[in-house]
Amino acid sequence: MDVKALILVGGREDGPSYERLGGVPFALLDVLGEPVIGRVLKHLEKVGVSGAAIVSDVSAAAAPLARGSLRPDLVWSYGSGAQFWRAAENAFSELAQAGAELVLVVRVGAYAEIDYEELIQCHIDRQNRVTSACDEDGIPLDVFVISASRRNDAAYLFRHELRKFRDQHEQCRVEGYVNWLERASDFRRLALDSFAGIAKFRPIGTEIKPGIWKGEGARIHKSARLLAPVFIGAHSRIRALAVLTRGSVVEHHCHIDCGTVVENSTVLPLTSVGAALDVAHSVVGLQRISNFRRKVEIEIVDTKLITNVSSSPVKVLSSAAGLLLFLPKWIARGFRSRQVPPVTLPEASTSPSAELSSPEPENDATAKREFSPNLIVARRYGNE
Repeated sequence: MDVKALILVGGREDGPSYERLGGVPFALLDVLGEPVIGRVLKHLEKVGVSGAAIVSDVSAAAAPLARGSLRPDLVWSYGSGAQFWRAAENAFSELAQAGAELVLVVRVGAYAEIDYEELIQCHIDRQNRVTSACDEDGIPLDVFVISASRRNDAAYLFRHELRKFRDQHEQCRVEGYVNWLERASDFRRLALDSFAGIAKFRPIGTEIKPGIWKGEGARIHKSARLLAPVFIGAHSRIRALAVLTRGSVVEHHCHIDCGTVVENSTVLPLTSVGAALDVAHSVVGLQRISNFRRKVEIEIVDTKLITNVSSSPVKVLSSAAGLLLFLPKWIARGFRSRQVPPVTLPEASTSPSAELSSPEPENDATAKREFSPNLIVARRYGNE
């Protein structure tokens, strides 16, 4: 049976910080080296889902936070408000036309490690049109199995934002880890649950010491202190005397400057944290800090505290531009390099310096003399 997935990101308007940080859904942010939505897709692939489409309510500028880590063949659609649910309806129809017999609709939303095979089998055994999943306490998970031929049922469900059904439906209780990802504290707890083994997903990197994971290309100064469990993402830099403790997470391409302490916090990708700061009980990134103990989110405008790091493609383009400016000058010189013939030690000790034998400038004695760039000047006295 051909089962495809429709992943929804957003679609709820319960406040600016609900399921988001700085307007970006938690589903598009990295957790221990991979976006939440990427981990959901991997989980679905393990149960035989043959293809997926994604509908998001954020702008295309925010989506690359996750898209850079996902398969390029995924179909993405964007829309806000009513357009979001209309895009979901269209995506469902396209999956059905592509040959899907069942469509697994997952709104992320909550991150759930549930048994999707059991849910699909429940739908098939009961010959349902629509089957919804709920956790052990009976709370709906925004996870549905819909027969692809029942497009009217799917359209009705989307037009009522997954809260009403066209006809009677079956509800299936499933077991497994669930994190609702409603607030920054939930997002932070997701990483801690992975460290503790409560959630099944693991950090993306090498465990260089027990409980300390390091991503590819990460650089850690020898004087920095890492107290397990800690995760350092790919190509991040931890500078001298920095301290990371109590399950802190630094995602990819981050900079933690000298002497800064990161305690029980997550630093989001492409974020630079300034020197000699204390970051505690927070999620930091997108030029914001969300403290989950005080339940407050603040925008940071001082770049000495928090700023964005230029991404690798930008650095590559900058380097390429510099090379293009340099090459014409080098070509104009004909790739010529001045060859200096080797001089033996006796010749060097007896021959006069070229600088001493050069003619005096034609102008008056008070004018400055330009020395050869090859001249090396040593101090007369060592203590000066």
